[in-house]
Amino acid sequence: MSKADILKGKMPITMLQEMCFKVKSTLPIYQFLGEECSPHSVNVKLFTYMVTALGKQATGVGRSKQEAKHESAWQLIRLALELPAGEEDEMVATAAEERGSLAALEIGTDRVNQVRDICIQRNFPLPEIVQVRSYGPSHAPVFEFECRIREIVRRGAHSTKKGAKQIACQEMIKTLQSMPVEEHSMQVLSLDQAIEEAEDNNENVIRTYREYTQSDNKKKLGVSIADRHSFFLELPQERIDEARQLLLNENETVREKCYKIATALGLKAKITIANSNMQTIKGSTMSTFELVNPDYDCFIFGEGELFYSNVVDYFVRMLNCKVG
Repeated sequence: MSKADILKGKMPITMLQEMCFKVKSTLPIYQFLGEECSPHSVNVKLFTYMVTALGKQATGVGRSKQEAKHESAWQLIRLALELPAGEEDEMVATAAEERGSLAALEIGTDRVNQVRDICIQRNFPLPEIVQVRSYGPSHAPVFEFECRIREIVRRGAHSTKKGAKQIACQEMIKTLQSMPVEEHSMQVLSLDQAIEEAEDNNENVIRTYREYTQSDNKKKLGVSIADRHSFFLELPQERIDEARQLLLNENETVREKCYKIATALGLKAKITIANSNMQTIKGSTMSTFELVNPDYDCFIFGEGELFYSNVVDYFVRMLNCKVG
């Protein structure tokens, strides 16, 4: 049963008093244990109360004395009825532990920017950081945020949104730093350093797939995901809006979106089904999508329906669409 089902509209203090009256026990005794500033804001005070009743004791914390008393009463009700800790109780406890994790972060370090810097350095997609849910009582809310890079997902919970973001990004940084990388990529560069390095190497890299196929000098492609992302978002806004509407249109199939997306963006594309130049080791051929553009192009390949999904997924990411 949920907390609401147990209380049935009553305040915890009232219900606890009625429970004591029914079993002819002494009325609850509340003891004020003190107050302190919130670790997250000096302008917010937290009050703590302890209640004794039915041969048990429980404590509660709140942003006012009344909230603290109600929380202590609820915790004692839960103990008296031998109820297992509910999701809210467990999550609030977890969030309290996570405060320690946040406190362990270096002072002045913004983990959100740091994880973005790592992604730019390694040519990863920029991280998506979103709130996935919130829970807990009104006086002690818990926010849970998710940091996602491709299929890698890490989460963080905290009593503040900023703290939850920092913890989620901290967990992602741990994961990224544990991944093997080339020796020259071991050092994490700042965003400014990454941009400066890219500009220095601009003339020494091949920038498009077409240039790569026509060149004898097979250097590494030099366009980062961040550059491509910026290119699409700098297209005319009406084009971006039209493309986003297409990608989010549930009446269009994935295949239809694949064929229409370039037109919506005002760009030229070449789609080749079963491209004879793209044979697999199994002997089959893959389909290809080539975006023909003088600055940046795009080359996507795949087999069967997965090919169309690959194309659509790419543009969903590049145009910051929220699908599903």
